[in-house]
Amino acid sequence: MKYSMFSWFGYFMKFEDRIKIIADAGFEEAMISWEDEFEPWALKKEEFPELVRKNGLGITNIHAPFIGYSDIWTASRMEIKPKLKMFKDYLKDCQAFEIPAMVMHTNDLDEFEPDLDKGLAFFSELADAAEKYDVDLAVENVSRQHLLCYLLDQINAPRFGMCYDSSHDFLEEQNCGQILKKHKDRLKALHLSDNDFKADRHWIPGEGSIPLDQVMAEILTVPTITTISYEVLANEDWREKEPLDFARAVLESLAINDEKPPQK
Repeated sequence: MKYSMFSWFGYFMKFEDRIKIIADAGFEEAMISWEDEFEPWALKKEEFPELVRKNGLGITNIHAPFIGYSDIWTASRMEIKPKLKMFKDYLKDCQAFEIPAMVMHTNDLDEFEPDLDKGLAFFSELADAAEKYDVDLAVENVSRQHLLCYLLDQINAPRFGMCYDSSHDFLEEQNCGQILKKHKDRLKALHLSDNDFKADRHWIPGEGSIPLDQVMAEILTVPTITTISYEVLANEDWREKEPLDFARAVLESLAINDEKPPQK
């Protein structure tokens, strides 16, 4: 089993410094956000892959930017066309930079009335693009998980599946592991973290109340899952400590097996 950590974990540091922390903690891979970084340390996203690999890490996936996902379910075909092209270009970027998967959201958190046909048409085209570029497209369970269930039921393309986020899943009582039990065979990516059932904390597993032993019992029955990936954020207490200590605590938080990667 490999271990991966998201490149943004709550400490304000240069991208390369954060990646070095992930590598020094003993992780083997990193997940990266596919958007440019700006002041005070501007860096183009196209430079990310080389910096990650220079530190000896593989790239698990990219995360597409948070840009008006609810429009997917409400906008007209003409209105949504530029956004569809943009996401297709991100999938093409994955192929160009030899990155195996892209994660994106289903919708935003604001209230809206979804048109299922519009959402299905949009994601169906993206699923086709994922097949074309030989890249996995992992749609994340955010709010309104019924929309993701609908997509998974309707789109059977081999490259189309789910990014399971444990913190999102346990914020609404009606969810709490249901989508994982129903669709674990469609897992393409993981965002593992913990919370207190009150807010999307993205704490280190074990610092909150999510029954992650039960979550992992489901995940580990999926033979295609070979990487345990954490999307975690340091809280105020952790930010007063060294980021390397935080990253090491993340790596040790889930005892998957007895052969953890060596710490540097």
